[in-house]
Amino acid sequence: MLEVTDLHKSFGTNEVLKGIDFRIDKGEVVSVIGPSGSGKTTLLRCISFLEKVDRGQMTFGDFHHDMAHISSREIRRLRFDMAFVFQSFNLFRNMTALGNVMEGLVTARRIDKKSAEKTALEMLDRVGMSNRAHYYPDQLSGGQQQRVAIARAIAQNPQVILFDEPTSALDPELTGEVLDVMKKLAEDGTTMVIVTHEMKFAMDVSSRVVFMEGGLVVEQGTALEIFSSPKEERTRQFLHHLTDK
Repeated sequence: MLEVTDLHKSFGTNEVLKGIDFRIDKGEVVSVIGPSGSGKTTLLRCISFLEKVDRGQMTFGDFHHDMAHISSREIRRLRFDMAFVFQSFNLFRNMTALGNVMEGLVTARRIDKKSAEKTALEMLDRVGMSNRAHYYPDQLSGGQQQRVAIARAIAQNPQVILFDEPTSALDPELTGEVLDVMKKLAEDGTTMVIVTHEMKFAMDVSSRVVFMEGGLVVEQGTALEIFSSPKEERTRQFLHHLTDK
């Protein structure tokens, strides 16, 4: 469904991605794990063209692109089939929860406001936020804001949703409510790529787990393979360190 090959990205002299090959199939949940600074977030930002890559190829559905030489028009077209959930929510502060979910439907997809409102209310209900539809972000907890952000993403009916550490900005007691929503999405067959430090969540919901370090994919496999019997010593060290905490 979506595949990138030989993906390279540098910031100045710092090579962050060093020839990444990555794929996700329809209906899969792929969790990307690894230490801070391994390139996980940069990978997502390159896939969604929030960062310009140095080199790489992408196949997405029937599109095949040289990622370093892609037009703004082609990027806009690709983004119609992608959604991104940021760790810091990125909600419009001057819009209600309902307005935030409606905005992309009305402005980017040119859906009439009545239909957009109906869809937005349905998506807010799906993430347990229909009773906060008319609240502004500053009136919501971090977990509630992130659930609104997820509602905004699924309202676009994308082929794939990219999650960048969606619980890292939350207090521990608020993390569970967001993970519960994401688990339900996984059960419903939503295709997702999730950069996460929540190992139990990754183990429970992932079709596949990718371990990155130093801008490279060190190892990947099913959740059972990675968490129960990783092949690479560096993967074992990383997971053992987390278990010891």
